[in-house]
Amino acid sequence: MGNDSDERQAFHIEDGLQPVGPGTDPSLSTSFDATRLDFGHYAGTSIEELATIDPDYLNWLANHPSGSRYRTEIRRVLGVTASPTDWSR
Repeated sequence: MGNDSDERQAFHIEDGLQPVGPGTDPSLSTSFDATRLDFGHYAGTSIEELATIDPDYLNWLANHPSGSRYRTEIRRVLGVTASPTDWSR
């Protein structure tokens, strides 16, 4: 195939197939819950429960890249406010 436009063919999508992706349907949006861990040893445990069970883990998680999605909730539960020099917030 060269640059000759006569050689190009139309792209055909088979009948019945649907494109994939998130789209705009709100019912298909993410089910992420920032109040409950979804990975690791504490998967399924709420941040509030962890504050009682293992607060040291929460402090570690708040500073670890894997905990970035949970930082706001961890700080709320632990009563921690971000300092002006805290670049990880």
